[in-house]
Amino acid sequence: MTTTIRTAGGEPADPSDAQLVLLAKGGEIAALDTLLDRHRAALTAVTVGILGPGPDVDDTVQDACVAALCHLDELRDPAAARSWLVAIAANAARARRRRRAELPAGAGDDLVAPRGTADLAASDEADRALETLAVRDWVWAALDRMPEALRVTLVLRHFGNAPSYAAISRLCGVPVGTVRSRLHAGHRRLADALLATAAQAHPDRARARRYAEELGAAMTAFQRTGDTRALNDHLAVDVEYQLFDGVRRRDRARFAAALASEFDDGIRAEPLGVTAGAGLTVVDLRLHNPSDQPLHCPPALTQLFLHDGRTVRRITSHYATLQPDAARA
Repeated sequence: MTTTIRTAGGEPADPSDAQLVLLAKGGEIAALDTLLDRHRAALTAVTVGILGPGPDVDDTVQDACVAALCHLDELRDPAAARSWLVAIAANAARARRRRRAELPAGAGDDLVAPRGTADLAASDEADRALETLAVRDWVWAALDRMPEALRVTLVLRHFGNAPSYAAISRLCGVPVGTVRSRLHAGHRRLADALLATAAQAHPDRARARRYAEELGAAMTAFQRTGDTRALNDHLAVDVEYQLFDGVRRRDRARFAAALASEFDDGIRAEPLGVTAGAGLTVVDLRLHNPSDQPLHCPPALTQLFLHDGRTVRRITSHYATLQPDAARA
C-alpha cells in the first residue's frame, strides 16, 4: 500500500502529484494507481476534445494509462505529472484521429516504417530501461493473472511491433471486431488486476526471458545450419502453425521444411525485438530478400509463439509491408 503522507502536525494529508510519482518510482506501485485515478477525468476530457464522444475515448484513455505505466521513469519533473499525463493522452488521441482521417477503412493496417541502426539502438536502450522498473514487473504480474485470449491481445497491442487491430486479428486468428472487444474487456480486467497486485511482491520475469532467449537461439541455429534438431526441444511434434499463406497446419517437420525452403531461397531473418511473457513469446523480425528476388517476402514479420514454458504448441505470423514513401525511396 502507499505510504501515508502526513502534515507537520502529524495528521494524514493527501499526497501531492510529485510525492505520488516519487513513491511509485521507489517501488510503491499503488501510488501510481492513485495518480492515474486522480487525473482520469482530465485524460478523458482532453481525449473527448480531440476525438469527440464515442467508443474510442475509453480505449484511448486506457492506452494512455498503460503508456504512463510503462514510461514512468521518463518523467523528469514529478511536479509536472498532470501535464505529462495529459500530453500522453493528447498524443494518443491525435494518433487515433490521424488514422481515422488519413486511411480508408481497412487500409494501412500492415504498414511498418523501416528502422535504422539509430532507431534500433534507441529502442534497445529504452527496453533495457523499462526492464529495470518495478512498474514493468507490476504490469506483467497483472497480465499473467488474465485469461490467455485477453493477455495475448493486450501484449500484442502494447508491447509488440505490430499493434494495429488488423495485425492482431491475423496473429490471434479472430475477426477485428473480436480484437476490439477483447481490448475493451482486457483494459478493464487489467485495471482490476493492477489494483489486486499493487501491494504484492512481483515475481522476477527472468524465466520468461530465458525461455525467449533459448527459443530465439534455436531458431537462429536452424536458420544457420538447417538442422531440425535445433527445433525439436522447443516445438511440439504436432505444433500448429500459420505462415505467409495464412493457412493453419500442424506438424513440426512440415513447419521446419517450410522455413528451410525460404532459407534455401536466400531469405534471412534479423531479430528486431522479443517480448517475453507467461505462456507467450512475441518475436519481431526484419526479412532480408536475396538481391535477385527483392520482392520475395515482405520486409517485416511478427511471430507469436504460444507455449507452456517448455514446448511451443502454436505459432502464428503477421507479415507487414513498408510505408509507401519508404518503399518508393
